[in-house]
Amino acid sequence: MQSDFARKLFRLCYGYTFYLILMELMVHTMGDQEISWLVLLTMLGIYVGNYVLRGLIQHIWPLIVYTAAVDAAVWFLLPADNLQCTLLMGLATGLMFTGFHYVRSGGILPEPMDVPWPIFVMGLLATVFGLIYDKPMLVVNAAVLTGIALCFFLLILYTDSLRKYADSTKDVKGIPIRQILKINTWIIVVIFLCMVVAIGLGEALHLPDALAQLGSAFVSILKTLFFGVVLVFHWMGELFKFSSHQSVQETAQKFTNELNQGHAFANVLEVVLKILLLVLVLFILIRMLSRVIRSLSARYRKEGTVQVVETKRTDLRTRIENRSPLDRFRKYMSMEERARRIYRKKILECRKDGIPSETETTADILEILRTDEGLELSELTELYDRVRYGGIVPDRAYLARMKKSANMKKPKDKTEANAL
Repeated sequence: MQSDFARKLFRLCYGYTFYLILMELMVHTMGDQEISWLVLLTMLGIYVGNYVLRGLIQHIWPLIVYTAAVDAAVWFLLPADNLQCTLLMGLATGLMFTGFHYVRSGGILPEPMDVPWPIFVMGLLATVFGLIYDKPMLVVNAAVLTGIALCFFLLILYTDSLRKYADSTKDVKGIPIRQILKINTWIIVVIFLCMVVAIGLGEALHLPDALAQLGSAFVSILKTLFFGVVLVFHWMGELFKFSSHQSVQETAQKFTNELNQGHAFANVLEVVLKILLLVLVLFILIRMLSRVIRSLSARYRKEGTVQVVETKRTDLRTRIENRSPLDRFRKYMSMEERARRIYRKKILECRKDGIPSETETTADILEILRTDEGLELSELTELYDRVRYGGIVPDRAYLARMKKSANMKKPKDKTEANAL
């Protein structure tokens, strides 16, 4: 199905972009060698091979063989330095484990995060290291790749939403799904077009460099204010003989040097003008494209002739989702399940004719034990009924009371049981 292919493709592109930022960060901070096109194509081939293979297999051992072959080929055949080869081998190994989860889950894609915080953290780290180590290309690549990864994340959310919508309406007739999808697709196209225009215009205006200059300008302004305040305190100290004339001169010289850097205020004004220009262009673009979307929406509404929603679903049974091992363990250790096990263990211990049938109620079981086995379990039955049907959440004291009632001595004969 096309939607499934798109969901896998956008996840592949998002993962590729994320790992590319990591490789850029490692290569630029631990060496001066650039990432070659051969390394980029090799990384893309590792992603594509893993995604294709895990969609064709039902066991995990082919992924292990594939990963071992890729690691050997990268280390012995790829003409790249050891750092990049190690990063590619780590990528193949990480994809192997994600492939394990995909195969074991039956080909179900994982749900995306609510907020793509890993890509923002990685982009921020790359930007900080680029500024610290004076790597302007790392800063630019981090900003561009983070924006691209964010685009792919939004596409993942969009395609997953379309998939859920299609699944929820697969048994419903009469809803103009194609028109809805066309309008939604146009909206997504407009959003990404605005993002591309914003990135392109920002690069044309040298906005990243301007923002860096803006940061240095703010630092210069803060230094000027700081030295000005210190100078005032030194003047007051000199008046009251707490400070020397030499310290006043040194602080005044620092204040003058910072104040003479008049480009700080000019940089602030330049960046503000560039941002205003960018906002104005985006505003005009959004207004123009919104008119196009409204006209398309009006045309689809005019062409739509279906007004009645008709459902053909007659089977109202629902499928119980498979719980994870952790959920099953939590249910097994819950107080309600412990109470059920106490009651069940006692009944199976006392019933000589076997396991009770599904049609027998607790009252039926109580009566059978009373007449056939000469055993009275009214208190245990009442305590269990409160949990099973009364909505009582038992605590440890309640479970101890059930165990005590279950361990009561069995009457010697049926006459004694009836006397109870």
